[in-house]
Amino acid sequence: MDGFFVLLGLAALLAFFLGPIGFFLNLGARERLRDALGQIARLEARLKRLESGAPSAAAPFAQSQQQTDAVPQVQPDVSTTPREPAVDLPGSAPIAARVSQPAAEVSGQSPPQTPPSAPPPAPPRRSFEEALGARWTVWVGGVALALGALLLVRYSIEQGYFGPGARILMALAFAGALIGAGEWLRRKEPGARQPDSEAQQAQQRNQNAYIPGVLTAAGAVAAFGAIYAAYALYEFIGAATAFIALGATGVACMFAAALHGPALAGLGLVGSLATPILVSTNQPNPWALTIYLAVVSLASYALARLRRWLWLALATAAGSGLWAFAFVESVDSENAAAFFAAGAAHVVLATALAAWFISIDPWRGADSASVSEDPFAVLIPAGFAFIAQVLLFVGAHYGQFGLGWIAFAATIATLLAATGFMSAPAAAVTAISGLFIAATLRVWPGTFATDMAWRLPDWSLVSWVEPVDASRYVAFAIIAALGLAALCVNRLLSARMTLINACLFAGTGALTPLLALIVAYLRFGRFDTSYVFAAIAAALGVAFVFVAQIFRARLGSIANEDRPPSLALGLGSFASATIAALALAFVFALQGGTLTVALALAALGAAYVSAQLEIPALRWCVAALGVAVAARLAWDPRIVGAALGRTLIFNWLLVGYGVPALAFGFAARVMRRADGAEDTPIRIAQALSILLGGFLIFFEIRHALHDGDIYARSASFVEQGLLAFCGFGFGAALLRLDRAQRSPVFRIASLAAGVGSMILAVLGLGLFTNPLFSGQRVAGGALFDTLLLGYALPAVAAFALARLSIGLRPAPYITAARVVTIALVFAWLTLETRHLFQGETLTAFKGVSQTEWYAYSAVWLAFGLLLLAYGLWRGSREARLASALFVFLTVVKVFVFDLAGLTGLLRPLSFIGLGLVLLGIGFVYQKLVFARPRQPPEDSAAPVV
Repeated sequence: MDGFFVLLGLAALLAFFLGPIGFFLNLGARERLRDALGQIARLEARLKRLESGAPSAAAPFAQSQQQTDAVPQVQPDVSTTPREPAVDLPGSAPIAARVSQPAAEVSGQSPPQTPPSAPPPAPPRRSFEEALGARWTVWVGGVALALGALLLVRYSIEQGYFGPGARILMALAFAGALIGAGEWLRRKEPGARQPDSEAQQAQQRNQNAYIPGVLTAAGAVAAFGAIYAAYALYEFIGAATAFIALGATGVACMFAAALHGPALAGLGLVGSLATPILVSTNQPNPWALTIYLAVVSLASYALARLRRWLWLALATAAGSGLWAFAFVESVDSENAAAFFAAGAAHVVLATALAAWFISIDPWRGADSASVSEDPFAVLIPAGFAFIAQVLLFVGAHYGQFGLGWIAFAATIATLLAATGFMSAPAAAVTAISGLFIAATLRVWPGTFATDMAWRLPDWSLVSWVEPVDASRYVAFAIIAALGLAALCVNRLLSARMTLINACLFAGTGALTPLLALIVAYLRFGRFDTSYVFAAIAAALGVAFVFVAQIFRARLGSIANEDRPPSLALGLGSFASATIAALALAFVFALQGGTLTVALALAALGAAYVSAQLEIPALRWCVAALGVAVAARLAWDPRIVGAALGRTLIFNWLLVGYGVPALAFGFAARVMRRADGAEDTPIRIAQALSILLGGFLIFFEIRHALHDGDIYARSASFVEQGLLAFCGFGFGAALLRLDRAQRSPVFRIASLAAGVGSMILAVLGLGLFTNPLFSGQRVAGGALFDTLLLGYALPAVAAFALARLSIGLRPAPYITAARVVTIALVFAWLTLETRHLFQGETLTAFKGVSQTEWYAYSAVWLAFGLLLLAYGLWRGSREARLASALFVFLTVVKVFVFDLAGLTGLLRPLSFIGLGLVLLGIGFVYQKLVFARPRQPPEDSAAPVV
């Protein structure tokens, strides 16, 4: 039964690993197909260079070496006598004929015209019989041989034919026989000793199952089983011997894969990585495991690089990552210090090997200015950076912090930075290095003890507290952040690169020190005022100015057509970082309103510098600082909190909103004058200036009317009227600015201010805060009262907006402004009339005297006459129609309500007055509006000339 369980365990192990191996094998097949197509294209390019006499250029390793598995090598014949080549490339003329064309041209003969060859026929589909006989039988036979070796050991155990030692020797002999048979068959294949035998074998493997490789794989499985049985069942060998024997068998399988194909490499990698799981001991040695994994990974990477098997390299990296997590899980054991140190060494070695064999070595010699990005070259180092960060986190929380912890973090950051610098396709790893440095500063243990069960990294577990060993913390932050920035600057100045890579290096060099400074401030300062960090930020800004001057001087020494994008991006990024460092200095040193003002003035300074030095990147700094100011004001609109006070107008609202509004307005003006065009930063600055100005007016009105409480929940008609008045005035001012600058921001903002004020006037003043419905008291005398502020002033502003909008705004907008103007004037006259008779309270349920009722008719009729006079003066048809509306309203009131409601002398006077007014209106319309020219009499004689 023991043999059965061993067999079952090996089968489960193979099933667990064969899925990922199959996935990576598929990747390798795609890689080989792409390499074959690339080889064809390179051979054709080489022929063209030979025809033109140009030397061949070096290409990246990943695209230059010949794929021996797919395309056989061809030696072109460069003689002048054409002859049939050994191999013709699909879709092209014979190689020798094409190479001989220049010689024919030199001799004065026209080269023969070679007709284009037809595309190669598609390979015939494999029949079911061929698949069954040539492929399936071989693979099933190989599995049967491997299982047969294991079952033979099991059978000998059950029957007791041989002793344990003989059984193991027989299994090993059977494994050796299978491996020897595979090698013998490989050597007996036709052309096995020819230079292109590897290509022929690859072609055969693509057509049919490769029998020598299957036999070798079966022998390897048998050897694995025999060695494991000698250790686990019979204890002939110890754990150390079994560990070495199994590992050596796996490594040997990978080396044999160079002759027998990729399947054997996958088997060897699985066996090598599974060996530490199969061999257990009561006294685990993490350092021995680290060395073993390093040897296995090195062998696997070397084979992958030799045979150009991407899938094998990726599988090796995945296996190393899984073992790294095993080290992480063991940090909370009794031997935590040894496991953390060995795990750190394993992660460092795994990161270095993966970076070299996947990200760096395949691209040596490639032109960094034209090479494209490789996702695997970035993702693999990024994965190991994440694993390293997890190990740092867990080690810090289980008492493993010390010089080794710091050295491990510094080594990983250095490896990541070196990978990004040495490989153009992996330039993004440089940015990952910067993020890794910031994350390390974040997880650095604080000044409190931690005793908790391990779990996945939870950033909330590490509070923003002062880190332990502050001197080393500061040293690590300075050396790591500034060192990475210096390397990025050197890279930008010394090498040409693609635009994306230039952006990555410029952003990493400028942002990494700033990010490290912010994290350090949060750990030490904890949002309090810190003049020390303010001084550090200012010093960092000075350093950025110095670096920006270097880029500017380098740009000035190069002609415009020869300037690489890296220099311009470096100048823009470090000039922007200067403004950001200055803003951080303000943040660290100031609070409340002073911080808001400082950030706004920094934005104005950035706009001025961008205009003077012609650095477009600084314009985006203006926008970024504007967003920071807006976020600061949204966090606390009172600027200084409860210390705002009750002083009217001249308070922190005026400074906190007014100064930033002016600063962003002038910043937009400066940037606009620099190039005469508008871009997104200019529009953001304009929008911020408008919004801050609008909020200043809004909060100042609320502050004045609510005794300093801008959060008051009540609102009066005076407040609504003042807000509407300011809104109409704001819209008119923005309209004038739009007329001068033709800015879409001013246009949209003026329309929004006008429409919003109209809605506020109709709903707020007409319904919600109307004294007739809300019961609010009216203060003041007969005419100079709060109704003048609530209704008359908004009416004047709406009238001015309507007048200024003529020819500049849509007709419906102008008409709406006029209607709102008339409605506000009508409401003011009506409410003033009621105020004269009712006093402070104007609610509708109060009674109405006959004199008041008569006064409404007189006031409405007079208002209609005024509208008629204005309409005649300005030639406004809308005003005349409004006059007719109010006259009609008065007529209805007199004939319907006054006839029944008035008594005594007021009744006839009401009708007499109405009649006289109507006759006068009719006379005016006949004589002035619709006057017709006189017709001469029909019988009148013609004048005598």
